[in-house]
Amino acid sequence: MNSPISYVRARSAEQKEERRRHLLATAREMLRQSPAVLELGINELARQAQMTKSNVYRYFESSEAVLMDLLVEEYAGWHAELSAALARGGKAGSSVEHIARVFASTICARPLLCRLTSILPSIIERKVSLERMVDFKRSLLAVRQRAAQDFHARVPNMPVRAFEQVVKHALPLIIGLWPLSNPAEIAAQVIELPGLEGLRYDFEQDLEHALLTLMRGMAQS
Repeated sequence: MNSPISYVRARSAEQKEERRRHLLATAREMLRQSPAVLELGINELARQAQMTKSNVYRYFESSEAVLMDLLVEEYAGWHAELSAALARGGKAGSSVEHIARVFASTICARPLLCRLTSILPSIIERKVSLERMVDFKRSLLAVRQRAAQDFHARVPNMPVRAFEQVVKHALPLIIGLWPLSNPAEIAAQVIELPGLEGLRYDFEQDLEHALLTLMRGMAQS
């Protein structure tokens, strides 16, 4: 069993950021090792990070705040991958069909992002301060706006505002589709029964279809 390391208290901004990054990396690994776990315990995070619980609270006000920062990282990484994937499409990728395909595939390639997004309103946003929530929402809005600009650059006949609405509505789609596509064991067995095929969900395919429907509707409005 790991024992907490007696850290000298971080003084500089660089030291504090190093400790924060260490905690986030530890939390990320914990979630990777336990894909069924939705909540993160501060006690276990402190143990695995080899820090005291009081040290952890110097950097994060709650376990939800840890998950919130991980989600911000995930969306930043997704946007970078999305931009690269759109660029690889060339002129042939200048269509809403291509955007929907790339959007869904890059989201699906980040299961931690999907998992955390699916518990955003029910768990992650419960125990954080107003100041932290403001920062988080601004981060999400910035990603939404950058993604909309990327899409508009590919399909300029659709305004940025329309693409912002598409990205806005993608959030509840992910929140709903991810758990439906990854049901609990008994539910997964039941929907494999004959006659219940219509209750099955395929996350990437269904997300792509929903996004394409949204964009086609926006284009006609």
